[in-house]
Amino acid sequence: MLVRFHSVFKASAFLVGILALSGCLKSVLPFSQHTDYQISGLEDDQNTQDYLQSLLSERLAEDIDYKEGTVDFSRAEAAREETIATDLHKAMRAKGYYDAQIEYVDDDSAPLTGVYTVRAGDIYTIASLDFEPAETREHFDFTIVEEGQPLEALAVLNAQNKLYEAIQKDQCYFSLDVEHSVVLDEVNKTAALTYDVKIGSAATFGAITFQGQENVKESYLKKFIPWQEGDCFRQDKIRELRTKLLETGLFVRADSELPEMPAENGSVPIVINLKERVHRSVKVGASYYTDKGAGMTLGWEHRNFFDAGEKLEAELNVNQINQSLDFDFTKPFFLRKDQSLGISSALRQQDTEAFEETAFDTGLNVKRQFNKWVSVGTGVQFSFSEITDEVDNDTSTYGLVSLPNSIIFDNRDDPLDPHKGWQLKAALEPFYDVLGESDPFTKLEAGARTYVGLGGDHDFVLALRANVGSIVGGSTVNIPATERFYAGGGGSVRGFGYQEVGPYEDDRPTGGRSIVTGSTELRYKFTDTLGGVTFIDAGSVSDSVTPDLDNLSFGVGVGLRYYTDFGPLRFDVAVPLNQKDELDQNYQFYISIGQAF
Repeated sequence: MLVRFHSVFKASAFLVGILALSGCLKSVLPFSQHTDYQISGLEDDQNTQDYLQSLLSERLAEDIDYKEGTVDFSRAEAAREETIATDLHKAMRAKGYYDAQIEYVDDDSAPLTGVYTVRAGDIYTIASLDFEPAETREHFDFTIVEEGQPLEALAVLNAQNKLYEAIQKDQCYFSLDVEHSVVLDEVNKTAALTYDVKIGSAATFGAITFQGQENVKESYLKKFIPWQEGDCFRQDKIRELRTKLLETGLFVRADSELPEMPAENGSVPIVINLKERVHRSVKVGASYYTDKGAGMTLGWEHRNFFDAGEKLEAELNVNQINQSLDFDFTKPFFLRKDQSLGISSALRQQDTEAFEETAFDTGLNVKRQFNKWVSVGTGVQFSFSEITDEVDNDTSTYGLVSLPNSIIFDNRDDPLDPHKGWQLKAALEPFYDVLGESDPFTKLEAGARTYVGLGGDHDFVLALRANVGSIVGGSTVNIPATERFYAGGGGSVRGFGYQEVGPYEDDRPTGGRSIVTGSTELRYKFTDTLGGVTFIDAGSVSDSVTPDLDNLSFGVGVGLRYYTDFGPLRFDVAVPLNQKDELDQNYQFYISIGQAF
């Protein structure tokens, strides 16, 4: 019965994935309404046509709640069609077509169908460009907006923001406001555009006061202040402080309170009103992988353990292969503002085809954040473990001391569900066994992930991943089995079971001293809550120090994504494309939280 369920799940997931990728899923599944609205009249203006089409798609993203054929459905349908016509008219004005007309003709043969015919008319151009006061003209960027070009709202607003930034740069204005006004000439189809700049008096930062915090030390809050008392007053610095306070996760609100005018000496006292959020939380997670079986995660977190943003985490992870209990403590502002201290310990038990392990780990690391995207880390780690190598059934006890070092670049827009950006990692970790069972060795690893949104609304996302690693300084047999490289499973080459990619001896994986893996995944979101993916993974593990590119294992598959407030739920099914004779089964499926990478 279990095998039959797996087969049905595999076939169903494969069919759903293919339908999603072909764009047909929305029209055939009962939980999504089929729409067929068209826009005509802009065949000679493809840019504006695409702009209106993206707006139309956005408005149609949510289904009408009422059942088709009812009076309530008809009313909701008519209301939305009227709203779309109004929005399209506003969009045409934003593009400079102030005389545009939108005519909608409903298709009575089917619900949620019809045609919006656009009569664009003439595009208005900028006849004159003025500034109040006149001297602010010297700060304006005429490459964005100039006389004679179309009156497009986005360009006008971009130029307004750039003007604000240019005037504010290196100045100490207490208040600065930039607005614009437009006077249309309907006869000549032109516009007079004026930017009005209101500048306040010069000011400096005065004393700052925090209010509303009950369990967070003020000394900790002051470390986030990005200015010194007496520095040039800048509104953007206050916004930066508020953002940093909210990013700690300790507050639900961080509002600034300023006086109406600076003091006689030009100083501006600042009050930050705070409201704390709950500092403790628990988490529960579940997963199911064909190779690892059912898994569960239980976690507890305290984000303000000593009243200065210290984080203490405890997490229990249990599945068929791995069981672990981890404790992690993080101290921010360790010795300097851009540095944190981490202390960790863990109890681990693993029972795989390659080895059995019982271990205790402890260590500390220091992480420095150079800027928003780049961080480096270094530390020391100690692991005391008893490992049975399943290939030769030999049990050894190790006392490994290592010095992990890493550098990370990460500008992804969302760690759980990225749509754009890069993540680059490089790590170097030398090991020494104080008990003498293992030769000294060093692990070198590097990885890259990138995400490219395809289309204006990022409905399609192309996700790419590559990793490479090498162990130098020791032969494979003299390296603890747990520190060798393995591949196969939901985190590397899907379609293959856990540790099934790589060299074998006596029908058991031995691991290797080098690894290379890569993945290509195309993700498509066809409603607010549902999406599909198709992917191909590849990887190789070799006994040599140099990765082997001539013996790659390939897996291919499809999947579903259900999007929640805390991240996507993942349902993937994959099959191997080669090297099937060595495998226990010819398919794998994975259910967990978050994208595969």
